Parts: sequence; C-alpha cells; structure tokens
Amino acid sequence: MAIDQLGPPSGSRPSMSGVGHHPAALASLAFEGARFGLATLDADDRLLTANASFRDLMGLSSEQPLHDIEIARLLPIGSALSCSASQLVREGWYEVYSRDPQAESGELLLSVTALEEDGIRLLTLMPRRMVSGGGVSRDALTGLGSPALFRDRLEHALVRAERHEHSFAIMLVELNLPPRPAGLVRWQRWQLLEQVSRRLRRVLREEDSLARLDEGSWGVLIEQPLTAQALHGVALRLEEAMDAPFQQGGGSALVTLTIGIARYPEDAEDVDELMESAGVALKTSRCLGPGSHAFRDLQVRREVEAQAAVLEQLQEALLFPDAHFHLVFQPQCDVETGRWIGIEALVRWPRPGHGVTEHGELLSAIQELGAQVTLDRWVLSQALEIKAAWQRTGLALGGLPLSVKLTLETLDQNVFDGFPLDQFLKRYSPALAGLCLEVPAAAFSALAEQPRHLLKRLQRQGITLVADGLESGPVSLVALAALGVRGAKLAPAFVAEMERSRLVQQGARGLIAGLHELGLTIVAAGVESGSQYALVSRLGVAGLQGRYLCPPLGVEELLGRWEEGQPQV
Repeated sequence: MAIDQLGPPSGSRPSMSGVGHHPAALASLAFEGARFGLATLDADDRLLTANASFRDLMGLSSEQPLHDIEIARLLPIGSALSCSASQLVREGWYEVYSRDPQAESGELLLSVTALEEDGIRLLTLMPRRMVSGGGVSRDALTGLGSPALFRDRLEHALVRAERHEHSFAIMLVELNLPPRPAGLVRWQRWQLLEQVSRRLRRVLREEDSLARLDEGSWGVLIEQPLTAQALHGVALRLEEAMDAPFQQGGGSALVTLTIGIARYPEDAEDVDELMESAGVALKTSRCLGPGSHAFRDLQVRREVEAQAAVLEQLQEALLFPDAHFHLVFQPQCDVETGRWIGIEALVRWPRPGHGVTEHGELLSAIQELGAQVTLDRWVLSQALEIKAAWQRTGLALGGLPLSVKLTLETLDQNVFDGFPLDQFLKRYSPALAGLCLEVPAAAFSALAEQPRHLLKRLQRQGITLVADGLESGPVSLVALAALGVRGAKLAPAFVAEMERSRLVQQGARGLIAGLHELGLTIVAAGVESGSQYALVSRLGVAGLQGRYLCPPLGVEELLGRWEEGQPQV
C-alpha cells in the first residue's frame, strides 16, 4: 500500500523558513503539515492533539478544543482501539465507514500506532482515494473482515470448490433499522452495529467467514457441508439472534435482518455473478418483509419450507410414536424354494395429507432432528413385542429370524438415557433369539472401541449382526470378520445397477465370493422384477427380498399370507 504523491496541501501551512533543525521542531512541522489526518489519543481514548487534515476530515473547526472529545463518539473505530499495543502494530490499516444518513458518506482508512508512554496512541486517517494498492483486511468498528478480504476469501473458496467439485454459498445480511431511531445518536448506532456483529459471529461456526461490507450490511461465506436445508437453518438462527432487544442509551432497540442467499455452482459461475445473485435474493427478501430470507432460486425456498413442514410434523409424531407410526413386515425368501426364511420389520409414517412415508424417505429427516435412537428403539420395541406375542400363541411365524435396521447412532454407548442398546434389549429377552440387527456396512470399519464392545455383548445375547446396504463402494471384509458379523444384505440400488452393467455383475460376484469365505449368509434386497430375480438368483445368495416376491405387509396381512401357505416364486 502506498500513499499517492499529491503534492503539498492547499491553504496556509507552516513553512521551513525561520524553522531550526531541532528534531522536535521538525516533528511538529511534519505533524501539522501532513496531507493526511494525524491525531494522538490518551489512555482514555480522548483526543490530545490533531493536525489540520484530521480536523478537516472530522469537520472540527480549528478553534474547537480537543480535550473533551472522546474518539469513539467521533469515529466508528471501537475494535481498532481495543487491540493490544502489539496487535495494533501487526494489524496495519483498518477500513472506517463514517457514513451518516444525514450527511455525506465517505470511506476512510485508519492506522493506530501505540506509543511508548502512558498508553498514548497515534491515529493516521486518510481517504481511501489517497492510497493505492491492497493490504486493508479489517473493519475498524467490529474487527470483522473488510470487503476486500471477503472477496479474497470468495475467490479462494471458488478455487477449492472447482478443485474438489463441491459447493459453497454466500449470504448478504442487511440490518433493518430506521435511519435515525428516536433518541439514538450516531455513536450509539455504532455501538448497536458492534453488538449486532457479535451476535452474528456467535451464531456462525468458526470455519465460516463473516465480513462487514457496509454501514449496516455483512457478508457470510459458508463452505462444506452444505445443503439448502442447512442454509435455511443458518438464516433462521441469524434472524432469531436479533430477537432480544439491544440496550441503547438507557432504552432498548428492536432490529431485524433481511438475508439473501446464493449458491455456487447452482446460481453462479464466478465471484461477481455470485455476489450479484445474492443481491437479487436480497431484493426478493426485502419484498417479503423484515426478518425474512430468500434464495436466488425461488423454488429452493419452497422446497426448504416444505422440508421444514415435514420436520415440524415429524417432531410432533415422535412425541407420541404409537399414534403416528406403524410397522409393516416384508418376508425374505429362500432363493431355491421361495419359502420364507426370515422377515424384516419396516417403519411407516402416514404423514397427514401426504400419504405414507417409507423408511428411506424418513431417514434424512430423522437424522436432521437427531432422533435416530428414539425411532430405532421404538421400531425394536414394537417388532419384539409382536414377535413375543406370536411365540406365546405358538405361531411358527414367531420362530423366523426377525431383521431390524439400525442407524450407527443407536450403537453409541453414551446415549441420552444412559442405557446402551444391550441394556435396552434385556427387557425383551424371550424374543431376542433370532433377532438380526442390520447395521450400515460402511460403519463396521469405522467403529470406535466402545461400540465394538457393545457389538460383542449383543452377540452374547444371541443377536445376529448383519452388514446392511452392501454395494459397489469399498467395504472392509476384515472388519466384518473381526466383529463377528454373520449376515450381509445387498442394497436395492446395487441390485438395480447389476441389471444395467456387466461390470457391476462381475464386482458383485467377487464380493459375494469374499462374503462366502467369511461364512456370511447373504440376502439381496430390492428385487422388483422377474429379470432382477433371474439375475440375482445365479449369484450365490441365500435369500431374496423385494416386491417381486412379496410386498411389505401389515401384521394382519402377514398372518393371513402365512396361514394361506407361502406361494412359490
């Protein structure tokens, strides 16, 4: 950064004639004659001295005394002043927004240097037009990144996104505040902006970038992990952070935010276009009213709101699961005879006004609510109670293996109620024989030590572990063997891929051969057609599951089908 050579200042300035070469005299001459503003502050942030340029920039007359002027009421530079002396030297230049709704606006640059005696500091202040080059990275009021730093971070995020083929998003955040609320003077408004900035910073993650872009606007950069629903959640939390009143001048101020959201690469291909898209979204948000946010793509907002409605209904349903969820059962059939060799319990949610939601559709919403353990336990308890009822009546159906899908979170030792899964299942001991717990196959190789001990305890209860969802991705056969896994289930998507690709068929044969070497019983799920049945039957699996053989059935339908005799495929 360099100061442009603009020549000597206009107007009357001290000259060298008649001035001795004493260092103090020369320093005083340089201070008074500088083209840019110079001032000194005492330890209480009050002005001690100021040159003519500083007075001009601040609108102070030459006769106005300085000793009663507190700099924080003259300039919005709270963060720059709060830094320690060592930080002040490192920080360099700050950007200062001296914009006043009732006066002309102008952007200034500030440098603060700590002098050695009694906390005195030197301020250097100048219009940005006098400076060429970069180097400004912080806002003097809040300590947040400057617009230049925000753009630099956007450009780096774009490079990373292109290299790793992922997405990122920006938010333009605008404060909804009248130009001059009743009784709120200029320096109090600056204090308000500092408080708003602190609340915004508390909401965001450490890895998110927050910058102050203007008098009442901020920019937010959010990288991975990223979904439209997650961005919606961030925007809501930013808006909610403004709910509590801000204390100002002996009273309180209520403010709201307006937020525009744009995503890369969905809404733009470069930084300029992304900022423009976020600006368009911000305009849309303004039309929605204070305390609103909008995406550049209006359809995304509708989809996000629809998902939010799902989450709200699902949360209510989880409070009274018996009234809102029910189980269906799908048989697993012997590949040679077609007879039932097991059944799987599957959860269904008749969502009001939207029909029945199946397990796969439920999973992402359940994960977002963090309710995996709650739903898994409900399914287990219902399935085991039904199995126990069959056993008490002597129904042979109660002797078939019963499979239940589990999420990885249910294997956590430190669950919310202090009862790990093996402790939870003890109350259903008579029905545990033949219980097969289907755990995502990829989870076995990543399990920590405590869940591994839990798996061993479950096996001692007579429970069979099944590696669920096997497909073309990597899986550790060594981990399956080490953890005592006895069953494997091929994913429906894997079965569908085999029908389309000979290469996938070859990979499936290799995987199945490896599973056979470990002595695992293999079931192929998602068999939906005769062609899939014919293909998978030749691969060496023991069982098949899918609508082609039998659709999921309610309890009464299942019993009826069992009593009628199992049809051959």
